Amino acid sequence: MNRLYTIERFEEDFAVCMASDDRQVNIPFEDIPEDSKVGDVLKYVEGHYEKA
Repeated sequence: MNRLYTIERFEEDFAVCMASDDRQVNIPFEDIPEDSKVGDVLKYVEGHYEKA
């Protein structure tokens, strides 16, 4: 099963996300798509995050 990550907010150097298994995950800005915004859903595919 692929986990999904919903961007909840942005902090200093990372996006605070809620994972589909109810964990909070901090993902560095350099690891998410540049045009990401609050509310976007991300998935981890082959070593990087992309919009779901």
